[in-house]
Amino acid sequence: MVYGCTTLKLFHENFTFLVPKETMATKQPTKAYEAPTATSIEIEGSVLLSVVRHTSENYPSLYSGSLLGFEDDNGSIDITHAYPFPYPDQYEGGSLRSRSGNKYQQEILEALKSLGLGVEFQGWFQSTISGNFITSLLIEALAQQQLTNKNAFILIHNMASIGKAVELKAVRLSENFLSTYLDGKWKTKDLENHKLSFLNIFDEIPVKIHNQELVNLYLADTKPSVTSNEFDNLNFSSNSNITTQLLENLYSQIDSFNFDQTNFNYYQRQLQKEHTRILQWKQARKNENAERAKVGESELDPEEWQTLFKLPAGPSRLNNTLYSRAIDEFADDILKKCDEELIQSFAIERKLTAN
Repeated sequence: MVYGCTTLKLFHENFTFLVPKETMATKQPTKAYEAPTATSIEIEGSVLLSVVRHTSENYPSLYSGSLLGFEDDNGSIDITHAYPFPYPDQYEGGSLRSRSGNKYQQEILEALKSLGLGVEFQGWFQSTISGNFITSLLIEALAQQQLTNKNAFILIHNMASIGKAVELKAVRLSENFLSTYLDGKWKTKDLENHKLSFLNIFDEIPVKIHNQELVNLYLADTKPSVTSNEFDNLNFSSNSNITTQLLENLYSQIDSFNFDQTNFNYYQRQLQKEHTRILQWKQARKNENAERAKVGESELDPEEWQTLFKLPAGPSRLNNTLYSRAIDEFADDILKKCDEELIQSFAIERKLTAN
């Protein structure tokens, strides 16, 4: 079953399983962009539940790991194995570039190949709280991996829905972003040239669930405990404070954005001052040449200002772009939480009114 623009939902009483559509190995990158050929991802039901169970049981610690499988000739990536790194992430995406993570990943691959399994590294999974996964570490790791393997991706498990739903999406960096990354220039004009904004950093990849019936059967057998609000099989923690956490993280991202924007505004003021000084110099030189022409003297170089003035270097807009995307992710999740609260409030009000 293929899920394109829609969201896959597996319902079971109080548990909702969400898989939205859409989305880094160790070889040296080719340093040249190649368009991905894989247009969808097919994940074994057992792999999906393994990822969800591991990230959920370790919440609020954040975990990442390797996704192994095959590339089909029909443009699909089949994920057959998932192996979490043996330690939590201190920072989203940190394990993806660490030596220990790379060593562990290679050991897993070698062990599977010794058993006669020809699986290859295809991508990573990463648990996160809403837009926190959008970090320079994760972006750098994913960019390097895509330049080595054009079909590489990362599966994001959004823990903001913990306790009520499991929200996953598969993403990879867009052509606009990788083209800018390869140029290594992140000034405003460079982003404009590559038509890059915070809205198109990522491309989402449609997700297929293999053996979906087994997943449904597993979820149907997931009964709430009589003495606890946690699920017996998927040990989810409560998300009663998740809205507060989302707001705190949003404030943090806004502070980072404002600090970066303040530096950019300072650059613009300095640039405007230099432009004003240059215009004044040009006018003075123009007047001076006019006076020299009257007495028959030769004209002075009107372009001499280029050796006298040095415009300030424009700051990188990379962090600004990442902060903007993270803020957008947090805002969307907070709106979802508000919608949930409003629906519950209306339901309670109608029930009270009916009585």
